[in-house]
This record gives sequence, C-alpha cells and structure tokens, in this order.
Amino acid sequence: MLDEIDKKILSEVQKDIPLVKEPFKEIGKKIGIDEEEVIRRLKNMIDTGIIRKFGLRIDSKKVGFASTLVAFKVPWEKIDEVAEKLNKYESVTHNYARDHEFNLWITVIEKDEESLKKTLEKIRKEVGYEMINLPVKRKFKIEVKFKL
Repeated sequence: MLDEIDKKILSEVQKDIPLVKEPFKEIGKKIGIDEEEVIRRLKNMIDTGIIRKFGLRIDSKKVGFASTLVAFKVPWEKIDEVAEKLNKYESVTHNYARDHEFNLWITVIEKDEESLKKTLEKIRKEVGYEMINLPVKRKFKIEVKFKL
C-alpha cells in the first residue's frame, strides 16, 4: 500500500524529472526526504509492480521511424495462437485483444516506411486473417497524470 510519501514521489516523477546531476535529490528536497529514500522507495515500487515502467518516451516519428496500428479479425479460439506469432516480431511493441469484430490489435514500429511496409506484408502472410492498417492521420496528445 502506498503511504503519503510514496504518493508524493509518484506525483513528482509523473512530471518532468529535473535535468540536473542529482534529480532524485531535487525530488527529495521538494517532499522533505533525502535522495537515498527517494531511490529506495522508487525501487520498491518498481519491484512490487506499482511502477510498471520508468523511462523516457521518444517521439519515433521525429527520429525517422515509422509506426502504425493494425487490427485483425481472428476467430476467438485462435487469438492466443495468433498473438504468440505476433509477439515474435521485434517490431511489434504492443498487442491487445478487443471485444470487437476486429478483435486483435497491435502496434508496429520500424526504422522507415519501406521497412514497415515489408513487415506488414510478412505479418499479413503469416497470420492469414483479415487485417486493416490504421496509420496515424492526426495525433492528439493527452497527458495522463494520476492524482494521488
């Protein structure tokens, strides 16, 4: 269970982490604990699964990569089998089952548009079920920050 200090730490790390030599010391100063305590508590929250991922996000398009969302229409009895096939692709970053006619969704990222096109064709042939490519047309950025 989270105590008030854990909640304060999580609130801080959801914001921009200070770009200084000792960012956890700065966070600790804001909430009244030392750097070692911040690091210990963060490590504990990572170890217990409260924090699933701690890292930066790169805008793949700005560094030249190409990505897309893909949906498949898969018989429900085959969904695990198809998901396992898709998980073997290094360029598949996420996959989700959905309660929809198109019931298996993935995101794919490649080094460029040509590589993405080739990967999608390979996936289409291997999976063998109806597939629709849903590339981003317009991006709407939302900030998800949990009030703790």
